[in-house]
Amino acid sequence: MAGAMDAVGFFLTRYGEVHKGLVDGLFGSLSEARLRARPHPGVNTVAWLLWHSARIEDVAVNRFLTERPQVLEEWIERLAVPRRDVGTGMSDPEVDELSARIDLHGLRGYWEAVTARTLATVETLRGADLEAPVPGERVRSVVLSEGVVAPGAEWLTDFWAGGRSRAWVLAQTALLHPYGHYFEARVAAGLWGTRSP
Repeated sequence: MAGAMDAVGFFLTRYGEVHKGLVDGLFGSLSEARLRARPHPGVNTVAWLLWHSARIEDVAVNRFLTERPQVLEEWIERLAVPRRDVGTGMSDPEVDELSARIDLHGLRGYWEAVTARTLATVETLRGADLEAPVPGERVRSVVLSEGVVAPGAEWLTDFWAGGRSRAWVLAQTALLHPYGHYFEARVAAGLWGTRSP
């Protein structure tokens, strides 16, 4: 069928909304204090949710799907957060500490840089590229050598190393995971009294 949308085209129809427009709404509607704070005990901060989502996408797209270095290498100093893991399993005090110290301009820049790198990578993927499995041994090697998973969250390595297709990894880490956390962030913003756009 001429002009039919392929898998990459479909991915791109949804990717831009959360990675540009919706995140702009969070930064534009919340003060710095509210980006960093919990509106209710047990609710993650918006700053942490955005950092965590960007970290997972950065690792998955740049290390599991390709041979590129993480975007983090260029941004870790500007973020003012020395952690190299993706944040899964962090305690409430650790989330609060990261949220208080992270440079919000650096966070926005890191998010945008991860987005740009993902878009550039996706443009190179077609057909069989997406059907190929992501080797579990590659995932485990990256996780161990680059400190991607903190102690206590080793289940995440097993989850990623399950021999899933490149299409699955891309959809999970760059669409489904950030969408879930974006809407978690929208709930946090709502608890601060900010109306959804």
